Amino acid sequence: MKKSLRVLSVTLAGAMLLSTSALACTGVYVGKDVSDQGTYLIARSEDQGQGDYNKMFQVQPRVENVPGRFITDTATGFQIPLPATTYKYTYVPDYTRGDDGMYPGSCTNEYGVSITATVSTSTCEAWEAEDPFVEPGLREAILAASVAAVSTTAREAVDVLLGYVDEYGSEEGNTVMITDQDEAWIVEIYGGHQYCAMKMPDDKVAVFGNHNMIGLVDPKATPEDGYIYSDGLFDTIDKLGLAVKEGELYHLAKSVTNNTREDYNNMRNWAGMTILDSMKEAGYVISEPYYDNTQVLPDEKVSVLTVMDIYRNRYEGTPLDVTLPGNEENRVIGTERSSQIHILQTFPDWPAECSSIDWLALGNTEHSVFIPFFSGITDTAPAYHLDGDTYNPDGAFWKFKSICTIAEQNRSLYSQGVKDFWKLQEELMYQEMLDAAPAMLAKYSESRAAGDAYVTQLGIDMAEREMLLADNLYAKLLTTMMHNTGLSSSKTPTTFLSDVPLRQVAESRGYTVTWNKADGSTTIAKGDVTYTFTPESYECVTGTGETIELTHYCYVRDGFTYIPMDFAKTL
Repeated sequence: MKKSLRVLSVTLAGAMLLSTSALACTGVYVGKDVSDQGTYLIARSEDQGQGDYNKMFQVQPRVENVPGRFITDTATGFQIPLPATTYKYTYVPDYTRGDDGMYPGSCTNEYGVSITATVSTSTCEAWEAEDPFVEPGLREAILAASVAAVSTTAREAVDVLLGYVDEYGSEEGNTVMITDQDEAWIVEIYGGHQYCAMKMPDDKVAVFGNHNMIGLVDPKATPEDGYIYSDGLFDTIDKLGLAVKEGELYHLAKSVTNNTREDYNNMRNWAGMTILDSMKEAGYVISEPYYDNTQVLPDEKVSVLTVMDIYRNRYEGTPLDVTLPGNEENRVIGTERSSQIHILQTFPDWPAECSSIDWLALGNTEHSVFIPFFSGITDTAPAYHLDGDTYNPDGAFWKFKSICTIAEQNRSLYSQGVKDFWKLQEELMYQEMLDAAPAMLAKYSESRAAGDAYVTQLGIDMAEREMLLADNLYAKLLTTMMHNTGLSSSKTPTTFLSDVPLRQVAESRGYTVTWNKADGSTTIAKGDVTYTFTPESYECVTGTGETIELTHYCYVRDGFTYIPMDFAKTL
């Protein structure tokens, strides 16, 4: 939740109702026992009140023995002192002119600690009055970075975060997820000083909108039982008469909200779970709370690719589908207002300094792409450092967001072609990271420096490749839109069909690829099957001499030979 949005909500008070979670985010958790690669997955979308919100991706280096430093929330002046030595971490900051602080979004540090912060939450009025927020206090503007900079384990990170709330107070209601290679935790901050942290089950999944989700808790539970809570939490619930209990157990999510949950949040919970478990067999019931989804066992092992699909969900094929009359205002997961979406995937057996893959999508996921980065990186491509609040084709955010913007002008014409292209790229990069893992491990076995250098260059190369592909996709998409603009009523608008890089796709399908310098043609072969493509030609020639007509001519741009997607799907 951005500070500027709180100001907006005050300004509009009396004209409309806008809760503190009205312009916020969706979280996903997958335990390591139910993921297809045996990894923890924590994820979050960062949703804004507008579409043009530039996010960057950078690395904060380790700092050795420099005392007297602070991490500062530049919007409020709130500061947290830092120790003399702080740890390296990745982060996804706002553009500077956003003028509301760093907003690191998510962090992975050199000790294998990953943090996604935050999913904004709210409680009932009685709770807010009893446990008011502290201003200035801890905000998500610095939360993830202030924890990642000083924590060596997930449990230590939880203690650090809760220590900040105890000492300084919180300015917001938030949900934070933290993992290392051994365990995962969720932290819910209910007010200025009250909170609960819960160790997440390794064999369950969760999807949640801007609502609290910790269910039944024994007030006698200890950290060894997997729960840490603030002094006076249960006494406050009792004092306010809000307790929702089963026996001696308190249902925290129901208690602090007076047993209410908004459809704005609830439908995202339901929709995400339809992808993961048998809840898809049951229709959505308006205002029926889907509580306790941290205890849901998925139907099958969950891939990071599946989590990507969750973040594109717009209730397609359900009664909530936003294309149906009356559903236009339903709050979807795959909103156009996302600025960045991250999936932090932690591998238990990798070196701690490079134990995670950060899957990062800039813009909104419906028509953008998740690009993977090993957490050991020490730098990112220059396009991820480009600051500013105005479209710049050299900036990573703007490259991907511009594609989203065009595709969403007319989904019937432009959407599917873009989705197909990025879906293919994600599948290719998923396999590419699996293939790169042995080389990464070998480099780290040589030295930390060798490993860091390898993953840094790999991340830069992969991101720059995808941005070149994005440039071509944007050019073709914009051309199609130009063609359709002002088209004579007697002509049928063109539906966008993307072109794909021939070598990358063919090699992933097991073909060998040979380039003929004499005429610039490219031949791909697998067994006794061959296809030859010549730039500027609409024809593909098979090994038997058969000619296949392509829907678009083959061409070369930025070193890539492109062929149409519909033919690539046949390989």
